[in-house]
Amino acid sequence: MAVPIEPPKKSTGCGSVGAGVLLLALVLVVLLMLLGILPNPLEVKPTATNLPAGITNEPTAITQITPTRSVTLTPTPTQTLEPTATHTPEPTQTHTPAPTEKPMPFVIKGTPSGYPNTMLFPQYTCEEYLFIGGEILDLREAPVFDLTVKLSGTYGGSLVDQTSVSGEVTVYGESGFGFVIDNQRIRESGLAIQLFDASGEALSALTYLSITGNCDSNLVIVNYKQVREIQP
Repeated sequence: MAVPIEPPKKSTGCGSVGAGVLLLALVLVVLLMLLGILPNPLEVKPTATNLPAGITNEPTAITQITPTRSVTLTPTPTQTLEPTATHTPEPTQTHTPAPTEKPMPFVIKGTPSGYPNTMLFPQYTCEEYLFIGGEILDLREAPVFDLTVKLSGTYGGSLVDQTSVSGEVTVYGESGFGFVIDNQRIRESGLAIQLFDASGEALSALTYLSITGNCDSNLVIVNYKQVREIQP
């Protein structure tokens, strides 16, 4: 008896489609494992090592040390400041008013004048002596006695300090006074004359005389005149 032979079944496209999907899924899984989304079963996991207590097996962060450029600082030279001169203000000059001179009761009458000595002392030559003298009158033109007249200063480089009392040299008048100096016949302006009372109180200003040194003026006349009352 003859066995019937079945004709071979035709293959369908379903098998090839399933294989394509499986392949695509496999590729996707591999890609996800490469991206780290899915765990890789082939990656070897580190095994825990028995560490002493207090030490963990945590990965140590490695700090990358970037070498810094060493900068050498050159010290800047210090500028030394020169001391500046301190301006010291000059002291303000205080004006001290000059004391008011007390009005003197006696003044010299006119200007002392020089005459030839032969007018009063004809017995002497002009080469011998220089004569200085006069008289003292009060407010009523009456002679005043016992007042002291001082002649001081220098004459020809020599010191002069002489006194005369009014009334003792009457050749100049009743209240006359006078001085005699060896005549050096030189021009001199260092002799001064002044009037005082008996107690030494000045009655006139100090007046410097002008000596010419000429023979026609070796007699110098100085007359004092009272102009105000003497204050006690």
